[in-house]
Amino acid sequence: MKNTLIAATLAAAFAAGPLASPALADGKASTRNIILGTGAAIGAGVLVTNYNHKKRIKRDEDSTRSRRQAAYRARFYRIHGYYPN
Repeated sequence: MKNTLIAATLAAAFAAGPLASPALADGKASTRNIILGTGAAIGAGVLVTNYNHKKRIKRDEDSTRSRRQAAYRARFYRIHGYYPN
């Protein structure tokens, strides 16, 4: 029943599609959409750049932490002969 209803709805939509009048071009709306689209693209670029910058900083901090932990572990092992778990 559900599939039949979906099929009937799609068939009606496809049949009524050509009967709908085309949208009228409006110069003001077109210009506004271009400006908004450009603003959104610039904003997305700024967000991506900021995200990549933060990600790079976090990766550097993680590698520094890992390097320091390894150095501490090696030093502790040299002094005490073991490293506690």
